[in-house]
Amino acid sequence: MGTGSGSMCGGGSGFVDASADGGRCDCGGSSGIGVPRTTDCRCVDGACVEAPDGGFDNVGHGFFSAPNGATGHACGYAHGTPGGGGLALDRLDRFQLPLGLSPEVGAAVASVDGDAQDTVRLGSPGEVAAAVPHFFGFHPDASVVVLGLSRSQRDCRAAINQGMRIDLGSVQRGPAAFGRWMAARLVDTGANEALCVVYPPREGPTRISEYRRLVAGMCAPLRIAGVAPLDVLFVSEGRWWSFLCDRPQCCPPEGSPIDTRASAIAVLTAYSGLAVLPNRAALAAGLEPYASDMADRTRAACDAALNRLADARATADAETSMAIEGSVGATHDKTLDLRWEDVSRVWRLADSLCDVQVPLDRALTDEIVGELLVALTDVRVRDHVATWCGDDRSGQAVALGVELARRAVTAEQAAAAYSVAAWATWSLGWGAWSRLCIERAVAAVPGYALAGLIKQGLDRGIGPELVREAARGTARRLNEMYAEQLSSRAI
Repeated sequence: MGTGSGSMCGGGSGFVDASADGGRCDCGGSSGIGVPRTTDCRCVDGACVEAPDGGFDNVGHGFFSAPNGATGHACGYAHGTPGGGGLALDRLDRFQLPLGLSPEVGAAVASVDGDAQDTVRLGSPGEVAAAVPHFFGFHPDASVVVLGLSRSQRDCRAAINQGMRIDLGSVQRGPAAFGRWMAARLVDTGANEALCVVYPPREGPTRISEYRRLVAGMCAPLRIAGVAPLDVLFVSEGRWWSFLCDRPQCCPPEGSPIDTRASAIAVLTAYSGLAVLPNRAALAAGLEPYASDMADRTRAACDAALNRLADARATADAETSMAIEGSVGATHDKTLDLRWEDVSRVWRLADSLCDVQVPLDRALTDEIVGELLVALTDVRVRDHVATWCGDDRSGQAVALGVELARRAVTAEQAAAAYSVAAWATWSLGWGAWSRLCIERAVAAVPGYALAGLIKQGLDRGIGPELVREAARGTARRLNEMYAEQLSSRAI
């Protein structure tokens, strides 16, 4: 991510966070976990069309459903004619919930939505505006949100295959340049429609008229590229307006209120244990290290873990003593090379945390934290936790990565833990979290390879499913390496 606050997006192939000054692409490098390569950056008008300087974030999964052949005015949510040339009533009809939804959550959503348990209906611009903060985990501010939609030829449902939250200031510096970048990204992901939402800054112009030129500039390249704007909304102070509709019967000049009280998306968020935070800064605050008293406890736990490992190794192999430089209380000076038996033991310890029936932060005693942190700097341990994303344990990987990162007492521990959290949040489509974790990993250890790899993947719009696939491949390679070690010992 570049300077300034990042931007987010979500969808079937990821929500992207971006800002507007293009930079040169950097497609090289790999580390530990492998991410499938995608096409290079798009070039438009002889220029490299890359992410705007605010960066990317990926979030969410979903499908919208629309009638076959529905076209027409963007505000057809309310006054289109089904089967005719205008947009039908439920132009935005369904948003598919993440797979693995529990029966309890599905029933709660269905009680509000009145439809199948795996979908949530978005039948109006107001419902879309109410849903956007739940896609990203916070209320956008001074932002432009873009959702890319692609229609299925089989059932005419339109999937969200790209979504973005972009810093408004980045778009304002070059609306047309941003529009070209956005159009290239949407076309690459197969989108044929877009839905945009403009959020003004809390302190700044809050009238829709102030942003009409910006919207015209960024939407023109979309139309040229064949990604027609379905609608462009303006959201401010709990109300929404449409840039593309001035009919007072559906889009009154004073705006329409956004009602989130009975939202099925809100029910889903609450039952999933998630929260919609007031802004991106609040999201970042939840990743900051704990206070100094926690650091002192964790440092002592890491020292104790190192000493236990040294004693156990000395007992098991009297001829090979383990050297640990530095005194107790100076963990940052200590180095440790794990043997495969150490690695497998830590794997089992980490995996056991997924079986407990209490929240992970309560299951993590100081002793366990110390054991995990001193081992996490070994890529075999770090990557093992990241492979949880391949077998439906992404949530546990996020929780463990964040907790260990906040308690880390060395730069290497922090970089490894934040990178695990970045990988896991990427696999869930939580782009803002992933970007924030990357920033902290690189701040701890500049040039940390896994963090750089994740950033490249986010920049190219690689979606959550490919991340989960890569995690499964890494799990197979780690297991093969461990099996080879066991075989060599047997020989």
